[in-house]
Amino acid sequence: MTKKEDVKTTRHTGKTIDTTRHATPFDTGNIPGPKTARAVMPAVSGKILARAQRPLLIVGSQIHDKEILERVVTIGRRGIQIAAAGNAYKSLTDQKELDVHQVNMHALAAYLCDPSWHGLDKKGNYDLVAFFGITYYYASQIIATLKNFSKIKVISIDKYYHPNANISFGNLKNDIFTAALDEVIAQLPKVKKNF
Repeated sequence: MTKKEDVKTTRHTGKTIDTTRHATPFDTGNIPGPKTARAVMPAVSGKILARAQRPLLIVGSQIHDKEILERVVTIGRRGIQIAAAGNAYKSLTDQKELDVHQVNMHALAAYLCDPSWHGLDKKGNYDLVAFFGITYYYASQIIATLKNFSKIKVISIDKYYHPNANISFGNLKNDIFTAALDEVIAQLPKVKKNF
């Protein structure tokens, strides 16, 4: 994959990040059946995330890199509640203005599948869950659980294609991934929602 394949130059906006390429399961054992995620451009993911009534961002142990962590914090500042799995909470503890909850992924998946669950903030279950920064095979199983046992829409804004999500990015290199996250963030409201 070359940069020319993934970054197209346009006359009006400069460069466009193409996250629809290489939309094949990152792990060859992860072939879920006929219904797989639609690979979309980052602006589409951002608009869907912005329109959700009760979105939840689930992040994991791969967010400790400074550039990735900055984007998690920015998404949280735009009003998206964050569930930090694994040791992700360690990097988010200093961010007092964020609505961050430390969670166990297995327990969270079970709660999300229960339509009567009241959410991490006791305001009701979520209508959309976004994932990134979680070890691939771990996230894959949680996303498959939500696909098969809940009505929650699942989007993956991770650098790997997740076929069990409703929508996903294709497999991306690190620089393309961070640029794609920036385009997602650009679609989110500038004003923080009240928690």
